[in-house]
Amino acid sequence: MRKRKRTEDHTDEGWLLPYSDMLTLLLALFIVLFAMTKVDGKKFQEFKSEFGTILSTHSTGDGKAILSTQQEQSSNKSAVIKPKALSAAQQSEKEEQTQQKIENTHLQQIKSQLQDNLKAAGLTSNVKVALQGDGLHITMDSSILFDSGSAELDNDIKNNLNSLSNPLRMVSGNPIIITGYTDNVPIRKSAVYKSNWELSSARAISVMNYFVANNVFNQQDVSIQAFAENHPKESNATAAGRAKNRRVEILIQRIYSTKQN
Repeated sequence: MRKRKRTEDHTDEGWLLPYSDMLTLLLALFIVLFAMTKVDGKKFQEFKSEFGTILSTHSTGDGKAILSTQQEQSSNKSAVIKPKALSAAQQSEKEEQTQQKIENTHLQQIKSQLQDNLKAAGLTSNVKVALQGDGLHITMDSSILFDSGSAELDNDIKNNLNSLSNPLRMVSGNPIIITGYTDNVPIRKSAVYKSNWELSSARAISVMNYFVANNVFNQQDVSIQAFAENHPKESNATAAGRAKNRRVEILIQRIYSTKQN
């Protein structure tokens, strides 16, 4: 009797391949995670050690050095910002410039007051006031001061001079120069004035005496000049020109020199 061939049943094992692949992947993942954990721990220890060294160093000598360096930098910065001290000469020059400005303002005020007084007295066409580099110039036509060939002051002339008195009292202490001028017409021979030199000086002295006597000027601050017909302002060829040349000028000099006109 022929034996029947035994047929064996085989279970499908196709699922084993993906299962083994999954296990392999999980194993690889665990290995990687484990390796990363070990590396991070080592790095952490190295970082901890290095950080502790830095803190230790900064808290001792190096910390003081850093602080010292910061203070030095701050000091240097302050030194740069702080303005350089002026020398004695520069300080003196600065103070003089300040005094010049103060004096110039003062003279400007006096000029304005003189002009107001002259306008009120109706003398603006006969008296000129100008502030220049050397001081305050007051030019008075001789026609409002003296008669021809005379240096005497009458009451009308004194009233004209009185219109200048109050503002001029404000320059007490400044050097003052009073100068007399004439035209080029020779003076008639007389027992009083033998030349235009004597006449021009006498007129300057008369004006000085009036202001000193009325406590407008201090006599120690005043000097006199006389130029006769020299330094004319206008031509002596005309009567109008000669009238401009017969004059008395008062110069209130600046105490502090300046180039400002």
